[in-house]
Amino acid sequence: MRFRMILFVIFICFYALFAALNLSNSADINFGFISFTKVPVFLAVTVAFAAGTLFMLPFALVRRKPKEKKEKPIKEKKKKGKGNDVPVEQSENNLPL
Repeated sequence: MRFRMILFVIFICFYALFAALNLSNSADINFGFISFTKVPVFLAVTVAFAAGTLFMLPFALVRRKPKEKKEKPIKEKKKKGKGNDVPVEQSENNLPL
């Protein structure tokens, strides 16, 4: 939890630095029926980020019901070699080979 808080504070510091460095930079934004003049760049970026977050939010919160998976038949794997092999540790006479 502390790690998330530290990351959030670092993000806010970078955002404040970005805003401070771009106060003099402005742009005109035109929506076709209305236009805004001399909008600071950091404000346009912030509004675009907020709009993207709002449009994404319903997709992130709605969960679909998981589809029922069909069980696949289990295939037996064939063993290589002889089926009656006994490891040396378990042999009856415990003699080395």
